[in-house]
Amino acid sequence: MSKKKLAILVATGMLAAPLVAQAQDVEVYGDVRLSIDMSKNEQDPVIGGRDDSALSVNSNTSKLGFKGSEKLSDNLSVIWQYETEVELDNGDMTVNGRDTFGGLKGSWGLLKAGKLSNPMKQSTNKIDIFVNTRADHNMIVGNVNGVNTFDNRFDNTIWYSTPKFGGVKLDLSYTTDSKEDALPGKLISPEKSVTSFSLNYDKGPLYVAVVTEARNDAKLKDDGQYEDVAATKLVGRWDFGQGTTVGFIYEDAENSAGAEVTTMTLASASGQARSAFYLNAAHKIGNTTLKAAYSQADDLDNAVGTGATHYALGAFKSYSKNTELYVLYTATDNDANAKYGLKDMAGIEGNTISAFSFGLNKRFSSK
Repeated sequence: MSKKKLAILVATGMLAAPLVAQAQDVEVYGDVRLSIDMSKNEQDPVIGGRDDSALSVNSNTSKLGFKGSEKLSDNLSVIWQYETEVELDNGDMTVNGRDTFGGLKGSWGLLKAGKLSNPMKQSTNKIDIFVNTRADHNMIVGNVNGVNTFDNRFDNTIWYSTPKFGGVKLDLSYTTDSKEDALPGKLISPEKSVTSFSLNYDKGPLYVAVVTEARNDAKLKDDGQYEDVAATKLVGRWDFGQGTTVGFIYEDAENSAGAEVTTMTLASASGQARSAFYLNAAHKIGNTTLKAAYSQADDLDNAVGTGATHYALGAFKSYSKNTELYVLYTATDNDANAKYGLKDMAGIEGNTISAFSFGLNKRFSSK
């Protein structure tokens, strides 16, 4: 679709949205997440051919969405959602569709299908205090030496959640095939499915989760076939009250045979892995929340100098329930053979990459 046609379609949808929302139980919502960033890296421009600093405007996964529900019976409702990313820095609507699905909900739980974040990704939503900023935690969490492997959303995904029992809930997702849809074009081999599972406890001041994910589409072997990779994650958050919270993540990546591996960038180096942890704290003083985070990725097995550390400091001031301004500083310090980056910024092997951001977060909803 051309940009002109897409712009007309979006404009028509925006104009019609208030009428649709009145006619049905439909919510129009979104996030404006704009920032002005000064970023730096240590690479010598003469040697690397790249600038060592830049001033930029960034959209930070701003989004626009529509969602609704309809009660079909006393114990059955249909739910749906359409959500897409919006590039505020250049005015484009992207093709980066976000969680978009249809489903059924009742006292028996929730069943939905579509393009979905899996439990591995969603389990840390409560933990990432710098979400969708340059300091987003997924520069280490779910990331193996600069490759995002375990922090994704997938097409063709089926999700089931149990009801909560005393704060305990089970989430399970299965991606039938992350690349291909159906017969007759579907290949016999390799199957490229993804399975993700989380057991959560969320009650009072405590949130904890144990999460696993298995993929057989992420690591290509020398014979052109895919090899299973997996990750396990322990997540925790404690609310001390009076505006103070702390969060923790521990994550390990390994293959299904027990030998730990990485992803496609090290396809021939079977038996490698990295473990990582992430720690953060937030404290609210009046309308301002001070935030700090620190994370570390260990070396890959048998690969010295492939670790990295990431840290962030920020102050977020709320002007209303849905509007805040912030300033933050964040940096990723790579060991000699590591190339972790920042959100939307690829890392440079062996170098430190950093950013200072001034940003605006604005949420809106028709309800």
